[in-house]
Amino acid sequence: MEKVKNKEELLDVSFNAMLLGKSIFAFVEFLSGLLLIFIPLDLIKSTIQHLAASIAFAPLSSMITNAGERLTSDATLFAVIYLLLHGALKLVTLALLWRKILWSYPLSIVLLVGFITYQMFEFFNHGAISMLVLCVVDLVMIALTLLEYRKLKVQLSKGQSYSSLKNIKIN
Repeated sequence: MEKVKNKEELLDVSFNAMLLGKSIFAFVEFLSGLLLIFIPLDLIKSTIQHLAASIAFAPLSSMITNAGERLTSDATLFAVIYLLLHGALKLVTLALLWRKILWSYPLSIVLLVGFITYQMFEFFNHGAISMLVLCVVDLVMIALTLLEYRKLKVQLSKGQSYSSLKNIKIN
């Protein structure tokens, strides 16, 4: 594995790694939304009960059981809509970022701020620690996106053609 030679390469590697990770996560999220359309609620509940019964750690087992008992068709519908919309929005903006389309950087930042706002709302209303973790990941992504955006704008101002920016490869 080659070492990163300077800060700019480190930014490129970090940004592309984060894009790849978020792209995979967005694809799985979207696919999960599609799958939820076709999986009956009773099957989901019985799977959750089976999972909870197989966990030896009682507090975790209880938490999973309670979550399964609270599942309703309305909650499942919300999950389907949320996963499909959230996943699709992320996939589109990530595809634009992969193509280095300049206007997609501010768009991506605005969407991430919106996601963070929702995640904080969920954290304060439901105490879901996972929402805080997602906020941290999104904050890192915002910082990397902003740095990458500034770098591309400088490269464009120095006269590099827009099409040459799309073909930048990382060794």
